[in-house]
Amino acid sequence: MAGDARPARPRRRGRAPAHPRHHAGRLAPGAVGEELRIARDFWQTTLDSLAAHVAVIDEAGTVVAVNAAWRRFGAEGGAGAGADCLGQNYLRACDAGAPDPYALRAATGLREVLAGALEHFAMEYPVHHGAVRRWFDVCASRFSGEGPVRVVVSHAEVTERIAMEAEAGTRSALLDEIDVSVIATDAAGVVTHWNRGAEALYGWSRVEATGRRVAELVVGDPAPSLGRTGPERRHTGRREGRFILKRRDGSTFPAHVRDTVLRDGAGRVTAMIAVSIDISSEIASEASLTTARNHLQAVTHSMGEGLCALDGDGRVTLMNRAAEQMLGWSSATMLGRRMHDIVHRHAGPGVGPDGCGLARAQRDAVTVRVDQDAFLCQDGSALMVSWTSAPLQTSDGVTGFVVVFSDATRRVAEKEDLRRELSALAWVGRVQDALREDRFVLYAQPILDLRTDEVVQRELLLRLREPGGGIVGPAAYLQIAEQRGLIGDIDRWVIRQAAGLAAQGRPVELNVSGCSLSDPRLIAHIETCLRESGADPAHMVFEITETALVSDQAAALDFAQRLHGLGCKLALDDFGTGYGGFTYLKQLPVDYLKIDIEFVRDLPTNDASRHVVQAEVNLARSFDLETVAEGVEDAETLDLLRELGVDFAQGYHIARPAPIEAHDAHHLMTERPA
Repeated sequence: MAGDARPARPRRRGRAPAHPRHHAGRLAPGAVGEELRIARDFWQTTLDSLAAHVAVIDEAGTVVAVNAAWRRFGAEGGAGAGADCLGQNYLRACDAGAPDPYALRAATGLREVLAGALEHFAMEYPVHHGAVRRWFDVCASRFSGEGPVRVVVSHAEVTERIAMEAEAGTRSALLDEIDVSVIATDAAGVVTHWNRGAEALYGWSRVEATGRRVAELVVGDPAPSLGRTGPERRHTGRREGRFILKRRDGSTFPAHVRDTVLRDGAGRVTAMIAVSIDISSEIASEASLTTARNHLQAVTHSMGEGLCALDGDGRVTLMNRAAEQMLGWSSATMLGRRMHDIVHRHAGPGVGPDGCGLARAQRDAVTVRVDQDAFLCQDGSALMVSWTSAPLQTSDGVTGFVVVFSDATRRVAEKEDLRRELSALAWVGRVQDALREDRFVLYAQPILDLRTDEVVQRELLLRLREPGGGIVGPAAYLQIAEQRGLIGDIDRWVIRQAAGLAAQGRPVELNVSGCSLSDPRLIAHIETCLRESGADPAHMVFEITETALVSDQAAALDFAQRLHGLGCKLALDDFGTGYGGFTYLKQLPVDYLKIDIEFVRDLPTNDASRHVVQAEVNLARSFDLETVAEGVEDAETLDLLRELGVDFAQGYHIARPAPIEAHDAHHLMTERPA
């Protein structure tokens, strides 16, 4: 015998075979022999009818009877004897199998039954021949009846049952090793199997759960908010979905559950198996992925550049809003189509996908940048773009590509904007340095009285002296100073210098930025400069542009009135370019109208300019104002201005702007145009 021992199982005590009933009275000797023969035949026939392999042994262990099944069993090599083994000692056959533990155990058990120590003995033992593995159940029962002690030994093959039990054990062990919960119940919902995964998931031990109704242990509610993976399928007896389940401690968790109902051949429910998996991590991952997807969508849609994600074949899988707006194609139209076929089809039949830079970038799986290309838009126009293609790298290799493109013309404009911004920032520093180091200087340009042909005052013009000695005009930095809040400091510096010149008896005109008109500190600063310098306020003429006046009439009117209250004069510069009405001339205490250079420069050749200048002169006279013409560059223009009745003039023909210190005050007051 070989293999593993099986535990002993109780057996019913054996009984003596039935005998035919004796007739009352004494039988003749011949009749007795016949009766015994009949009884033996009856007894043997009864034994032979049994399916089990049965033998009867006496108190010494000798086989005294066997049935047909035993003989067949012996012929196959079982029972440790020959095909019949009548008269052989079964105990010795078992002893001969030593030291096989099965043989020793069988011999010991049989002796205990023969001795009356046990009513019955049972065990399982293997009978293996080569690759054929068989298991048998041996059972011995003692009976004495009216005669000597006899023991009935039976063998039954249990190979199929052992295999089924082993398979069931293996399955049970496997179910215990997996991390998911597996619960089996009978038709009434009573737990018959509760694996380790169920213990870990629900908190109930196998001992506690087995034999109880599953409804007492696991309470589940459908969780529509978690989604359903499939409806109940009555024809398969299976239900699957997501549920909120409860643990032993009362806490809940999301789970994916699959219930399977088992039925017999008649369709009756015999069992139910439920497999449950805690999907808390999956739900958290889904939430994280949703957040990441929403974040990615928000980022891509907020981009100013067009973005298209392509799969390995170059087909569009994502398209942001900027790409839709620039190309005119909707994402619904582009999705699933090759980007090359859409945006590069203008290349013509002679240029296939392999000849396209976009396709080559995808084929070579490298990052490629193209500074100038043309993408075809939905309306048929070509959009000049610069684009970058980069491969999407994963652990599995290249799975797709991302193409980011921008309007090349806009990119050029953005570069120019950036250049201007950097230049402006540089000028901010230079202006601040000039203010701190007192490197601003004033130039002066004489103003000629056309009625007396004398220079009566001069306009002060701002310049910036570079550390190297170069002079920079205001066009390079004045607008930047206005935009960056530095113009107020410049205006106050000019006013302080102008007051000093006016205090020397030099009438001057100076420009004030429109940005400073609403600064309440400006008038106070003018008043302080006049007081500290002792200058005559009438020697200071402040110029404000018509454009500044029109853009903020309230601030300009307040400034003009307060300035006039100090005794200073006011000139309206660039008159005729502000496109404003003339109502403000009635309200504004203006002394001079300065005719813009645009109407003066072509005065000898343009009748329209002459009419405008004449109209301005007439308008000024109607308001009792004087006129000043700017930009006089030749004698003919100067003569025409006199004819038209203009009061004052300035320009290169009269004198170019020059540094204050380069001119003697008396010379400036008396110089004449050549």
